[in-house]
Amino acid sequence: MSKIEFVPGYLIDDYQLLTENIESYQDPEEPELLNNYVERLLAQLNKTPGFLAGMPDQLALCLLFVVKLDCAKLAPLSVDAEPTWDEVKGCVSIHKSYRPLLSTLADKFQQQLKIALLLLCFYELGATTQEFNAEQDDSEELDEHDDYEEYHGQDQDHLDEF
Repeated sequence: MSKIEFVPGYLIDDYQLLTENIESYQDPEEPELLNNYVERLLAQLNKTPGFLAGMPDQLALCLLFVVKLDCAKLAPLSVDAEPTWDEVKGCVSIHKSYRPLLSTLADKFQQQLKIALLLLCFYELGATTQEFNAEQDDSEELDEHDDYEEYHGQDQDHLDEF
């Protein structure tokens, strides 16, 4: 059984956006929907590299099919603290036709690029957020259930009288 990877706290919000976006474009009836969306987004990014400023989840989507990450090396660097750009860039390979774009992004939007690559790393690992694996506190649910039973029981008794 493989080890479950958890997304570090500093990536959780962006990771959830990334996974929600990917899931929303995965349609069994239209299998090319995600690819088409990524291609259009990537084309726009090539024209205007800054148009995704502040949206690392969308940048990660753009890079989904053009980068290859050494996740075995990158994930351990990312768990306890955010790694440096030098640590991240050493774990990235990119399709040669996208090298100029990646260079531009690294020069002008380095922090966002780093976060996008970390998001992709954890996505490739099939990571989850700790929120989704937290043990459920059943005490409140049981209280609500007891209230329902108590209320339902009173109604039932009332109906039985007629």
